[in-house]
Amino acid sequence: MKKYSIAIALALLLPISGTALAAVVYVSGQGQSYDPGIALENARADAVTKCTAQAGTPVGEVYNHVTRANLWLASSIWQCEVP
Repeated sequence: MKKYSIAIALALLLPISGTALAAVVYVSGQGQSYDPGIALENARADAVTKCTAQAGTPVGEVYNHVTRANLWLASSIWQCEVP
């Protein structure tokens, strides 16, 4: 009886196994420019590139930060779903 119930449980999990194998990771990107908008754009592009390099799909931006030094420095953290 125990083997039968395990087989049923595994059969029920089979349709969602593709979703269950996907993992959510976080990637960060950096950018710099004399313009804060361009620095943030470069940081976002860097993070998305890192996500797609892992065969992932960018889900959305979680956090960004722009600061002023000699140039504008930006960082962006993205949520990325990878298989």
